[in-house]
Amino acid sequence: MDILINEPEDFPQSAIALLEDLGRIYRSDLSYPKETIAAVFVRLRERIGEAFLAEHPSLRYVISPTTGLNHLDIDLLESAGVTVLSLKGKTEFLDNIHATSELTLAITLGLLRNLRDAANSVLAGEWNRKPYQGSEIFGKTVLIVGYGRLGRQAHRLFEAFGAKVIAAEVVAGKAPSAISVSLPDGLAQADIVSLHVNLDDNTEGFFGRSCIEAMKPGAVLINTARGELIDQAALFDKLIDGHIAGAALDVLWNEPQPISEDVAAVMRSLGSRLLVTPHIGGLTWESLSAVEEYMARGFVDHVAANGTS
Repeated sequence: MDILINEPEDFPQSAIALLEDLGRIYRSDLSYPKETIAAVFVRLRERIGEAFLAEHPSLRYVISPTTGLNHLDIDLLESAGVTVLSLKGKTEFLDNIHATSELTLAITLGLLRNLRDAANSVLAGEWNRKPYQGSEIFGKTVLIVGYGRLGRQAHRLFEAFGAKVIAAEVVAGKAPSAISVSLPDGLAQADIVSLHVNLDDNTEGFFGRSCIEAMKPGAVLINTARGELIDQAALFDKLIDGHIAGAALDVLWNEPQPISEDVAAVMRSLGSRLLVTPHIGGLTWESLSAVEEYMARGFVDHVAANGTS
């Protein structure tokens, strides 16, 4: 079997060692035989859909060390007989992966404490702390929207910082009754709203204009889940008119496509009230190595149990 590592930078040697038992390993940054690739390991940089499938006619497996799959054209891949293996549903393993929930806290602090602009001011030769006076997490009410694995992890971290944590569900109820609230009630109470909802047909765009307008005036919105959960235009409108104080986003609509100049202009105009990072939630040395080795082992086991056809 010919296997392609589509984003080979820092792909763990432990995972490669496992895959070598199945066949030849190729890197996308070097010449490789596209017509014979049967399996591809992907991250988030490239959408795997019609163009990729046309260039790789022998493709039978796509392996993605992610829980979200909006970077894959699932319907097309399944219709073409391609098996998709991912971290979706691997709850027991994922309970020990903390990168995204830690980033939730990091960008919340970055937003509240104006860290980006404060650090950049020092690089610009300034030493003036007054413009960067910020706010604390301690004592704030935090609404966790979506109380799955990441919601639970974020709850523990926010609570450790002294916040009061409440939780609302969008689909099925998982939040403990002691902290469970309806989404409207939670939005009215929360100083910080943090999204941890899986993206699917039912949740795409669920956090629309009505939800954003229902947020407590002066609250901030944090999203480390998926950009498509939010009505991005409505979010920008309510940031511009000052209804909400800020937003920290690790995800955007249509990533990994570059943002348009219009969107970039809005982002620049908002300054320190908008913090955006390029979907780095799961991108730590520890987590990426662990999940890619886990997926390599799972792929080897899948092939052993089901064959290569």
